[in-house]
Amino acid sequence: MKHLCKALCCLLAAILFVLPLHVSARAADSGAKLLAITYDDGPGPYTDYLLDELAARGVKATFFVAGYNAAAYPETLKRIVDEGHQLANHTYNHSNLNTLSSASITTEINSVQSLITAAGGGDPAYIRPPYGNANTTVKAAAPAPLIYWSVDPEDWKYRNRDTVCRNIVNGSYDGAIILVHDIHKTSVYGSLDAIDELLDAGYEFVTVEELLLRRGVTPEAGVMYYDAKNRGVNLSAEQISPEYYDESKLTEHWGYDAMRLCLEQGYLQYGKDGAWLPNHYVTRGEFAMALGKFCGVFSSYHSPLGNPFSDVDAGDERAPYILWINDSGLMCGYDGHFRPDDRITREEIATVLARYLLTTGRVAQTDGTSLALYRDRRFISDWAREGVATCTDCGILQGGATGFFPKDNLTRAQAATILQRLSQY
Repeated sequence: MKHLCKALCCLLAAILFVLPLHVSARAADSGAKLLAITYDDGPGPYTDYLLDELAARGVKATFFVAGYNAAAYPETLKRIVDEGHQLANHTYNHSNLNTLSSASITTEINSVQSLITAAGGGDPAYIRPPYGNANTTVKAAAPAPLIYWSVDPEDWKYRNRDTVCRNIVNGSYDGAIILVHDIHKTSVYGSLDAIDELLDAGYEFVTVEELLLRRGVTPEAGVMYYDAKNRGVNLSAEQISPEYYDESKLTEHWGYDAMRLCLEQGYLQYGKDGAWLPNHYVTRGEFAMALGKFCGVFSSYHSPLGNPFSDVDAGDERAPYILWINDSGLMCGYDGHFRPDDRITREEIATVLARYLLTTGRVAQTDGTSLALYRDRRFISDWAREGVATCTDCGILQGGATGFFPKDNLTRAQAATILQRLSQY
């Protein structure tokens, strides 16, 4: 434990820095044929069925919700977000925004944004102006990209399942954005039939946001987007992930030396086929294992108290280190769960560090007033507020001018750099 104390002391200094994110060059064409199907005006009585069917097909969609309907379906909005779809804004009253003042446009958008934010969706969320109408006033007031469409099956007019299906299939092309309305039963069934045909034809369904990013488009607020054809950039889903890094350029990564040290010493493990995965996020279990190995804990460690965690299997290679870090009182679980696969956050790290400082008598109890420095303090979990305040008062782990960013995660390269600095202490 002496080694542990020394390691943690040095860890306090190591976490002060903010590490840069390297964006690597990416391959030009993944070969994917992409479509974005969008549903307007809901949620409605058929939306939950639609979500069931999309999940069964592994299809992601974008839902441009209208506030007058969305307000009655908070659980459906949350489900849309939780299941990986994009929740977007179709204004509250579905008014023609071209006829409104800038202030009224903002009210229409913000009223729906509050519902989207409460459901965990993007802020600001993408916007589809009703009827596709967006004059210069609308574009100037829009806080997010404006999304039109390139395939309109006129499902609202035909109200026929087969007609809706045929119009979608016949109009679709690589990079298209499809318009449908999930408030109509015929539209839901017809769109699902079309999805089946288009999947068989080799198309991949993605959210509008993913479509734009995979085609190399950087979405801008107030700009209208109709489609995203392949114009020479056609990235894979992996390549647009913040965790992606082109490993043919590892020596150019800012964390190369630290990653090499930690991989060679066994503090971190290689990924599949020897991948370094420098930008992949670190889980709670991985952090416990890396810190434990650095501190000299052996894989044969057995807790005298047994295993209190129902989600930590005895055969899991991380288990001895999870039990060690729990026995040390530095990182604990909740309600019989350790959550080893959850990404570790800044507020969790602050809590670990504060526990060490307080239990070793290195700092006194803080009054918590330093939290007032952070604009995002309301997002700091109640259980982490003391730890964040303690680390702030000590100058150990602080945020920037805009906040503490309590829910931000650490990457493997960042964790490796911390351990590298510890090894030089």
